[in-house]
Amino acid sequence: MVPSEITDEIRLLLSEIGSHEDPEYVKCRPNQNSPQNECFPLVVERVIAGGGERILGWQIWQGQLLVEAEFHAVWKTPEGELIDITPKPIPLERILFVADYEAKYEGRQVNNIRINITGNPIVDEFIAVHNAVFRIENKGKRSLQYELSLSGREANAHQKLSAAKPLLEMMALQGQTRNSPCLCGSGKKYKVCHGKIIRKLINDF
Repeated sequence: MVPSEITDEIRLLLSEIGSHEDPEYVKCRPNQNSPQNECFPLVVERVIAGGGERILGWQIWQGQLLVEAEFHAVWKTPEGELIDITPKPIPLERILFVADYEAKYEGRQVNNIRINITGNPIVDEFIAVHNAVFRIENKGKRSLQYELSLSGREANAHQKLSAAKPLLEMMALQGQTRNSPCLCGSGKKYKVCHGKIIRKLINDF
């Protein structure tokens, strides 16, 4: 969800981003019939059609387990107002956005920045799994491709790591730890069951 206030956790996330700008709430006025989550080309099209400027930065999200920054672009109107014109899966009135004038968009996917707000190491593992999946999906030339094609060890690792995301999220939401029984039902502690497999995949990829 969109944070309702700037908390200490969000300030920590902002320090990780490294922008020198202050975050601000930006109104959402999405383009009708435009694809979701395609902010970079959509804003360029709007600038060409109506003037103004594309501003790169990060939109900030907050959940029960973490705060997260997603690389994003908004439109700065000729009058100087920032507007988010990109359609989203869930309609929003506004987003929390921090401009990053040192950022560059080169057509490649940019990984989200995530901060654990629970203190539970399971959430750290959840974040590490997301990062490992991103590394696999965006290795080399794949970072410029829309269609994902994997084979062999990478395909196997990607499948197992992707399946681990909901497992870890459920464990964290239930307050379980690495010493809790693995949700796969084996009866073993997570850290010596799926946790051991997942940690090796994270380290390998």
